[in-house]
Amino acid sequence: MICFKYTRTDGAEYLSHLDLMRHIMRTMRRAGIELEKSEGYHAHPKLYLNSPPALGILSVAEYGTAATAFEGEFMALFNEFSPTGIKCLAARYSPVNPNYANSVTSCRYEAEGIAPFDPQEILGQRNIEITDLRGRNLDIRPRIYAVEWQGNTLAFTLGAGQNNLRADLFCTFLAERFGGRAEKIIKTASFGEGVF
Repeated sequence: MICFKYTRTDGAEYLSHLDLMRHIMRTMRRAGIELEKSEGYHAHPKLYLNSPPALGILSVAEYGTAATAFEGEFMALFNEFSPTGIKCLAARYSPVNPNYANSVTSCRYEAEGIAPFDPQEILGQRNIEITDLRGRNLDIRPRIYAVEWQGNTLAFTLGAGQNNLRADLFCTFLAERFGGRAEKIIKTASFGEGVF
């Protein structure tokens, strides 16, 4: 298996998860990287991606696994045939699937446009209740791991996987509470077992 880290930028951040998988499979087909297929009547290529960020969130820290016997220079070949915005940043071979959809436990983001505030106003609270996109009340405080300012850019680490908090939902909460508007949100790092 080949594990790879890739980007979603330059318009690729607006692709749905299914469209993104199609683009990656098409890239591998063009590059001559043959994916293994599942067994059964409706066989499908064995390509596994981490849980995607919300539509419109840029990312330079997405992960995938391709079940393939390919032994060449994966990164260079992938990038030669990949569309703009989906570029491989690193690749390695693994004997087992690290299952990035479950093993990524937190992600770091950066956002611009939120009005300045003291991060302790968030980190010092025990509970932060919001209404999610489905209309449910949710305490997001346990899913906020870090918040800090780096100049005019807000950097924050949120839970992923089973403890997921969408970066756009968090930025909307911050904008409603402190003012401003997140104009650009980018995922800069993913953390968890097997992440490189």
